[in-house]
Amino acid sequence: MEHKFVKHFARLITDAELSNDDVAEYYDIVESHIPTKVVVAYTDDHEMVSAEVTLYSTTEDRTIYEVVLQEAVDDEEGDAITKDLFEAFPNIDFDFESSLEI
Repeated sequence: MEHKFVKHFARLITDAELSNDDVAEYYDIVESHIPTKVVVAYTDDHEMVSAEVTLYSTTEDRTIYEVVLQEAVDDEEGDAITKDLFEAFPNIDFDFESSLEI
């Protein structure tokens, strides 16, 4: 039996380092458009653990802010998120990417 690892995500990629407030704003934008797709974890006691934005760097010294999702982002959702990101971060050069099911 073949098992495939599938990771769905929404990523903000930039050369700029975001402040904690900016990271929270990014998460809030993603969550506001696709609240049912954002991964929520639970402890062994069945208590909800807050979702996180994972931060890591690329080989080109760009910074990635990633929200892990339960499902892929569709075109309309991705467009709406991107529009809000441009409004929230007008002075930051960034790329937004998400997983896509084919």
